[in-house]
Amino acid sequence: MHHQGKEGRFDGRTHLFIRTHPADPGVEPLPAGLDFWVSPDIVVVPPGGSPGDEAVAGVVNEVRVTVRNRGGLEAIDAYVDAYVNDPSTVMTPTTSIQVGSGFLTVPAGPNGAAAIVFPWTPLPSDAGHRCLIARVSLAVPPDTYRDPNGFDVIGDRHVAQRNILVVAVAQLMREGFPFVILNPDPEPRPARIRAAQIRDVEALRQLGAAMGCGAAGSAEQQLQVGLSREGEDPPRGELGRGEAEMELELEPGEPRRLLLHAALGGEPDESGLSAIRITQEDAEGTVQGGLTVVLRPQ
Repeated sequence: MHHQGKEGRFDGRTHLFIRTHPADPGVEPLPAGLDFWVSPDIVVVPPGGSPGDEAVAGVVNEVRVTVRNRGGLEAIDAYVDAYVNDPSTVMTPTTSIQVGSGFLTVPAGPNGAAAIVFPWTPLPSDAGHRCLIARVSLAVPPDTYRDPNGFDVIGDRHVAQRNILVVAVAQLMREGFPFVILNPDPEPRPARIRAAQIRDVEALRQLGAAMGCGAAGSAEQQLQVGLSREGEDPPRGELGRGEAEMELELEPGEPRRLLLHAALGGEPDESGLSAIRITQEDAEGTVQGGLTVVLRPQ
């Protein structure tokens, strides 16, 4: 039996994880109430740019993954793989594209961490905002994810997800922001899509931490929010005050493209982040996935 100390450190073994939220302590499952798609440990780095979520086509970008080890043993030759996808609420191995894999050694201890970088040259169709998944696995001693055929981000500390997208308000007002929803179940299922402005100051602060910036976030900026199906007219005169909702029936594995619309309800507040949380729920109200759209004034 392994002993877990007060700081979560395991003597005599490794304890690998990739944070899926800035407050993720590396436990299973992820503590309730934390968004599971805002990993600060997975980023795209374009050439000459800052770490984030946006890739540049036709040139070498980087996908950088940080793996942490709170155990008492060094993790030698941990295997890491990373995937990209269109902006999506739900991702699966069959809908994702693997961009790289490799081995790294992660030192032990409360602050044990190491990063691996995968070079990635996107095609023109891959440019722009990307959603990212990463996993880590160690053969000896065994410290790996349970399901190689799925991404159990909530229940498995070895798997993490980053769906943080920075979008100009002008784009959301003019043409909307496209994203994909997906039924991950083998049977037809109803899905409820919710889009709501994030008002909680602590949640905005954590989002700023996930993005690698010090912005504390603005809960005062009023947003008007709407959703539409691709091909429909945008809800110009029907934007909700801070939130919108849509219900759909999805076939197994069926991707469906929706559009997020938003407008400022007053003068832009450039003192911090404004953000919209999109979630996909099943018929029981369980959150199956989500993404966060951060707004910039221009």
